[in-house]
Amino acid sequence: MYPVLWSFGAIKIYAFGTFIVLAFLVASFYARRRAFHSLGIDRERVFNVCFALLFLGIAGARLLYGLTHYDQITREPLALFKIWEGGLILMGGIVAGLLWLAWYLPRHADLKGWALMDVLALATGLAIFVGRWASFLSGEDYGREAPDLAWAVTFPLESGSQAKPLGVPLHPTQLYHSLHGLLLFLVLLPLAARKPHPGRVTGLFLMLYAIGHATIEIWRGDTEARGMLIDGLVSASQFLCVPLFLAGLAIWLLRRPPLGTTQT
Repeated sequence: MYPVLWSFGAIKIYAFGTFIVLAFLVASFYARRRAFHSLGIDRERVFNVCFALLFLGIAGARLLYGLTHYDQITREPLALFKIWEGGLILMGGIVAGLLWLAWYLPRHADLKGWALMDVLALATGLAIFVGRWASFLSGEDYGREAPDLAWAVTFPLESGSQAKPLGVPLHPTQLYHSLHGLLLFLVLLPLAARKPHPGRVTGLFLMLYAIGHATIEIWRGDTEARGMLIDGLVSASQFLCVPLFLAGLAIWLLRRPPLGTTQT
């Protein structure tokens, strides 16, 4: 809708990059503050983890895009690195971040493993809430046509938006994803306040994220960009939601408090 926020001659400030940075700043600030006050972990250590997750998330999101657009990338291999042209599938970033944390955290006892994971789960909800506005303003991840929908959005013809078609009411799926992130944060926050056994917040986050993400994709209209594994039915992200949900369920069950202990 507004892919360029400000323009100063030849210098342009793009909405996509701006809100990705803003999402990182909000999420990392929250993670640093909560980890320090509730777990006693050094703020700088937490920031370094968040910074690594930012780059791994972008790399994983782009790699999944490349895998689902194999024909395009084989014709032009360098296109894989042209992130500024769009083409990030968030689910790839989530998976990449989880795999790295599974390798990294057990090697650094001072980061308190599952307890920090729970903090990062909450911070991820905030990152999704803010970061999805990047997609909305640039017109990526747009929804299906919805001419009779009261809250449908229309991307102006002259906006330069990547949404197609322009000038037609569409499901604001970017905002659905954003609200999903906020809802995840608000649902998990009371659970985290009860100080459950470490890992339980993470398990619930993964289950709820998988369910919500797969559901919202039903109303997505950017079929080509999503990378469909089954034409018109299942995207790469929806497919990955299944193992992600199962991983969350396994964590939720395995990270139960030991017998004989009580959970506040």
